[in-house]
Amino acid sequence: MESGLAVGGAFISSALNVLFDRLAPQGELLKMFQKHKNDVRLLKKLRMTLLGLQAVLSDAESKQASNQFVSQWLNEFRNAVDSAENLMEEVNYEALRLKVEGQHQNLAETSNQQVSDNNLCLSDDFFLNIKEKLEDTIETLKDLQEQIGDLGLKDQFGSTKQETRTPSTSLVDDSDIFGRHKEIEDLIVRLLSEDANGKNLAVVPIVGMGGVGKTTLAKAVYNNEKVKDHFGLKAWFCVSEAYDAFRITKGLLQEICLTVDDNLNQLQVKLKESLKGKKFLVVLDDVWNDNYNEWDDLRNLFVLGDLGSKIIVTTRKESVALMMGSGAINVGTLSSEVSWALFKRHSLENRDPEEHPEFEEVGRKIADKC
Repeated sequence: MESGLAVGGAFISSALNVLFDRLAPQGELLKMFQKHKNDVRLLKKLRMTLLGLQAVLSDAESKQASNQFVSQWLNEFRNAVDSAENLMEEVNYEALRLKVEGQHQNLAETSNQQVSDNNLCLSDDFFLNIKEKLEDTIETLKDLQEQIGDLGLKDQFGSTKQETRTPSTSLVDDSDIFGRHKEIEDLIVRLLSEDANGKNLAVVPIVGMGGVGKTTLAKAVYNNEKVKDHFGLKAWFCVSEAYDAFRITKGLLQEICLTVDDNLNQLQVKLKESLKGKKFLVVLDDVWNDNYNEWDDLRNLFVLGDLGSKIIVTTRKESVALMMGSGAINVGTLSSEVSWALFKRHSLENRDPEEHPEFEEVGRKIADKC
């Protein structure tokens, strides 16, 4: 029972991450709504409401087993998130349909015209229909938000409770890597090559939505034998959402040497000296902070390394990738076959898939949805 509850919570959390990616301020979805300002405001309102509910999700998940009202609240939240997902899918489908129709029309007229996503013209009737559904979904979410106090749910983001997300490490199981072999090979080539402009330091951003495999890609190359032999020093640090220069510096220094200080200035001086003249590889995993001044201060610690030194940055945010480096590696979704192989690997672990052929049809559907 408890594992079922945990999986339910994980589905909400994963669905929210996908929605936040789609509702990003500079995302393609909002661009499609540019001519309909009221709908853009509704999308932003949807995002802010979901953020407010996400803040208590962890507390609700921990209380649902002992409180039937919280369990019912979570079920309603899950249904509302499903409705929001379906709305986004409806918009994507309509945009794709119009794009395909436009391409066919252009082919009939001339082979030189192109159909761009920015030229898609979604009808007023379509927007009116979407607006009504958006308003209903937001109203449902607002009702759930009003129940938070009565249910005694706590804001986990604003509390002093320690971050529950387990920081990533560089350890990797090669058998868990699916469908990323080309990206791995391309990234290894970039790490082993010298910068064309003769710079000592190059930053390689890896960008993509949550859970798509950015960290796994970084782990795979970090542990590659050629990469190990190429770099004199290697260090891995999981930055995550709470940006803290002291914590980052101390963590990287602990990777390189055992002795550390509790003074930020001494830590940064020691880290810069430890990297001076050495060819190093540093991984900064899960970076969210796009404050240029803070990045520039941190980058200063790495500029004295030897020619060919590299920093890998994984992030969900395009703004971080653009700020920290050039030529970002965009990690897309997996193909249907690879998704099915990954899903099968974990859902049927310790069991022979051939013994459960009845699971394949529904399993493939779940994998496609994921």
